[in-house]
Amino acid sequence: MLPSLMPSHSDTPSRNQFLALEDDALLRQCRQENYRASGPGGQHRNKTDSAVRLSLLDGSVVATCSDHRSQHRNRAEALRRLRIVLAIERRERVKNEAWDGPWKLGRKDRRYAAFLAHVLDVLASHDWAVGLAAEGLGTSTGKLIRSLARDPQAWNAVNKGRAELGLVNLRMP
Repeated sequence: MLPSLMPSHSDTPSRNQFLALEDDALLRQCRQENYRASGPGGQHRNKTDSAVRLSLLDGSVVATCSDHRSQHRNRAEALRRLRIVLAIERRERVKNEAWDGPWKLGRKDRRYAAFLAHVLDVLASHDWAVGLAAEGLGTSTGKLIRSLARDPQAWNAVNKGRAELGLVNLRMP
């Protein structure tokens, strides 16, 4: 279940509203650039403009993908990455801390970005104290830490938030 959408005070959708959009609706909120990527791949790498860079129209969030030879696959992966970047970089206030959806979501699951955003919002609301956040989320501290440890970007975001408050970094389980 997606966290409740907070009312927006401007025409720009909130982070949660962006995360709730279907892929084609989110694409309409983005500027897409196609380009030729450099790097490993030999003779097949640089023949077409298959790499994709997506940025929100306000330019605040950017995601790229050049992993595949197909522009369609790169666009789909860039959209997934854009959702993850939104979840990690933008914080919103939470009304209901408990997460009633599944905890074992893979990074490719459409609900993963909303889950990650919610978990990080709860952590931020508790000044990155994992024990308090776990209690608010209705889970154990160990389960929360293991969930965060599966995603290096999320792990780094939590430790960055903790470091800004002078707290020690979490250790990998």
